[in-house]
Amino acid sequence: MSENSIAPTASSQARARALQQLRTVAANAQEVLASATTVFPLDLFPDTVTVDRSQVTLSQRTFFWMGDVTSIRIEDILNVTAQVGPFFGSVRISTRYFDPDKPYEVTRFWREDALRLQAVIQGLMIALKKDIDASAVDSKELAEEAERLGQPAPTDIP
Repeated sequence: MSENSIAPTASSQARARALQQLRTVAANAQEVLASATTVFPLDLFPDTVTVDRSQVTLSQRTFFWMGDVTSIRIEDILNVTAQVGPFFGSVRISTRYFDPDKPYEVTRFWREDALRLQAVIQGLMIALKKDIDASAVDSKELAEEAERLGQPAPTDIP
C-alpha cells in the first residue's frame, strides 16, 4: 500500500471526528439553562434574556417583529448584577468589549427571574474561571449547580 492511499483515510477520519465534535458542541451550546421574559403589561414589547452553556442572548424588542438580538459569550462577561425591588427587578451585564460604564440592561423582570438570571450567569462565569469542564453535565443539573454557585450569601439579598 502506498502512502497516498493511507493519507485520505486518515484525513477523512479526522474530518469525521472534527465534524462530530462540532455537532456535539453545537447541540450542547443551544441547551437553555435559564430564560426570562419581561412582564407584559409593564413592557408592551417584552424582552427576553436566555442563558445557554456558552452565551447569554438578549432579545430586546422595540415594536412588532422588530428588535435587537445581542449574544455575549460567557467568557466576555466582566460582571452581572441584579437590581431588585419588592416585585420587579433588572439585570445589568458588563462586557469586556463594550463601554463598562454603559452595561447591557434589561428591566421589568419579576424579582425572582432577575435574581435567578444573575445567579446562573455568575455561576457559569465562576465555573469557567476555575476551568471546570461541564460538557458532560446534564443541562438541568448544570443550571441548578450554576445557580447555586452564583448565589450571593443569604444575608446579601435585599
